[in-house]
Amino acid sequence: MRIAVLDDNPTIGEMLQQGLGLAGHTVIVYFSPSKLLADIIGPTTSSTPFDLIIVDLFLPEGISGVEVIHQVRNTFPDLPVILISAGGSLDIEAATRALPEVEVLRKPFKIATLLRMIKDLENY
Repeated sequence: MRIAVLDDNPTIGEMLQQGLGLAGHTVIVYFSPSKLLADIIGPTTSSTPFDLIIVDLFLPEGISGVEVIHQVRNTFPDLPVILISAGGSLDIEAATRALPEVEVLRKPFKIATLLRMIKDLENY
């Protein structure tokens, strides 16, 4: 599976790239929301270069993970998304209300938990 990870924390990005890569996935890590959006929405193609995106809730550049997901979903409504966050319960609840169809995983988490979520999305 081709997976894009958007997280402003290099340690998390590296951990996800290694863990998901060892499970056979191709992972590209982004630290900039604008770069991810340019790579997904920018090309003049009707398909996305990814099978799944994993997006952190809190991001730099004045844009939230929820906003990134909305922009991606406007172009690719069926692209699977997992939202990850170390935020508090109220932040996560608000994100869940804004994106009820998106899986949410609270940090810290185990790679095995994320891999189960990915497998469930593949089988969906």
